Amino acid sequence: MIEKYRICVITTTRAEFGLLSSVIKRIQEDPECKLQLIATGTHLEEEFGMTYKEIELDGIEIARKIAIYQGSEEGQVLQTMSLAVSQIGKALMELHPQIVVLLGDRYELLPIASACVVLRIPIAHISGGEISEGAYDEYIRHAVSKLSYIHFTSTEAYRRRVIQLGEAPERVYNVGDLGVENIQNLTRLTKEQLENELGISIGDKMLQVTFHATTLEDDSVHQFEQLLAALEERPEFQVVFTRPNADSGSSALNRMIDEFVERNAKRSYVFASLGYTRFLSLVSYCAAMAGNSSSGIVEAPSLKVGTIDIGNRQKGRICAESVIHCQPEKGEIIAALDAACSVDYKEKLQRIKNPYESKGTSAKILKQIMLCLDNYSGMYKKFEDYYFSGGS
Repeated sequence: MIEKYRICVITTTRAEFGLLSSVIKRIQEDPECKLQLIATGTHLEEEFGMTYKEIELDGIEIARKIAIYQGSEEGQVLQTMSLAVSQIGKALMELHPQIVVLLGDRYELLPIASACVVLRIPIAHISGGEISEGAYDEYIRHAVSKLSYIHFTSTEAYRRRVIQLGEAPERVYNVGDLGVENIQNLTRLTKEQLENELGISIGDKMLQVTFHATTLEDDSVHQFEQLLAALEERPEFQVVFTRPNADSGSSALNRMIDEFVERNAKRSYVFASLGYTRFLSLVSYCAAMAGNSSSGIVEAPSLKVGTIDIGNRQKGRICAESVIHCQPEKGEIIAALDAACSVDYKEKLQRIKNPYESKGTSAKILKQIMLCLDNYSGMYKKFEDYYFSGGS
C-alpha cells in the first residue's frame, strides 16, 4: 500500500518519549503512514543516558538526530531554543511532513512550533489545556496550543480550556492520557527482573522520588533541601531518584541527589533514565511517589500507588483523591510520608478513580490525525469567541 500520510513526531526527553511511544508505534505499523521521528534535546546527551539508543533498541527508526542541548542554566536554555528553531526547522524543510506531533510543554517545543507555523506545517498538540502554576511550562503549553491546529486533551475540563483559548471545538478532542494507556497495556516486570536489571533490592518501603526545578520560583534548592531533610529523618525508606528535567536550576538539584546517595549508599539509588516499562514497573512496587512530577498526578493513581505532591509546581492540575499535597517544609513532608503509609490510606487507594483514564487513547489520536489530513485545506484558523457565564 502507498504511504498516504507523512507524520513527523518530535521527541526531546525520555519522559515525553515514554508517553508518545504508543502513538509512534501505531504510526510506524500503519501501512498508510510514513513515520518521520526526530530525536533531539537530552536524548543525545551522555549525562541523560543517550536515550535515543533505547528508542532504536525498541525497533523504532529515527529519521533525524539533532543535537541542540546547550545546558540547563538560563542563558544555555535560550541557546538551546535558538538552535531548535534553526536546526529542527531545517530538518522539517528536508522531510516535508504533512503534520507534526508535539506533546506537552517543554521549552524546546515553543521554537519548534514557531518553525512549523512559518513552514505552514499543521501541529497536532497532545496534553494541552493543563495547568502547572509553579513552572514556566504553564506559559509554553498554552502558547503551543495557540500555534497548533488540532488538539488532544486528557480530560474534558482541559478540552474546554483549549476551546476557551479560541480553538475550534471540532478540532479539540478529549482522548484521555497516554501515560494511563501505557499502564493499561503494561506487562509489568517482576521484582526479581527489576532487581537484576537495575542492581537494586526492592523492599516494602521504597519511595520513587522525582523533583524538578520550579522555574517560576527562586527556591528550588531550598524546597529540595526540605525533601531530602525529611528523607534523612526516615531512614526506614529506600529511595530511588530519577534525574530532574533539563530545566533552569536542575544542575544544583543533581548535585544534591548525588550527595544524598553518597551519604545513604545502602538505601538510595539514582538513575538518569529507566525507560517507561521499567519506570512504571518500579513505581508499582513502591510505597509512594514523592516530589513534584506530573507522573505522580497522572500515572500513580492507576497503579494504586500513593502520591506526595510537594509545592506549587503542579498546582492547578486535576488530581485523584489519592494525591497528598503538602508545602515544601520538612515537617509537612514527614507527615505526608506517614499518611501515605497508613492502613486507611492504602485501603483508600484501591477505590480511587483516576480522572485521566480512558480507552484506546493512541488509536483515537492517530485516527483523528488521519481524518484531519484527509480534510485539510490550509493553515487558516478562525479565532472562536466564547462567552462563559457564571465563571464556568
